Amino acid sequence: MQSARTALTLTAITALLASAQPQPAVSLSFDHVDRATPARKNLDPGLLWLRIGNSGRTSIQVLAGAAEAGAEGVEVVHEIVSDGKPAPGWISPPAHYSPISEATLVEIKPNSDLLFSVPLNHVGPSWRLSITFERAGRQPEGTVDFTWAGVPTKERSAWKK
Repeated sequence: MQSARTALTLTAITALLASAQPQPAVSLSFDHVDRATPARKNLDPGLLWLRIGNSGRTSIQVLAGAAEAGAEGVEVVHEIVSDGKPAPGWISPPAHYSPISEATLVEIKPNSDLLFSVPLNHVGPSWRLSITFERAGRQPEGTVDFTWAGVPTKERSAWKK
């Protein structure tokens, strides 16, 4: 009887602590690929469309800039993180990537997402894309990554040289 009361008390305390500090559940997911035309493949590898989703109970914010002329959506500030040497036969990560020079905070409300695109070579077999976010109006910051594992197998041919 005593152990049952203790278990109930611990469960109630845990539930209160969890509700007092809502944590955003942030994810990056694959949406689709826009392949480059064969004539432009050497100049433009194509686009990888992703969604940054917020399934938490509080809004989050990411840095983003306006899309380039003729492009859709926003350009989300991100980092390209190397996890090893690029494998032969695949496109390579960009030799140099500079985040957007002018960016503003974009809010992603609870239970919503933001569609954005990056060049295909910003994710690959040995490098990933990382985005920093923060809860709206307060800290802490967090990061969310999109890796090669998130690219459906049937779409990976777009990364072939």
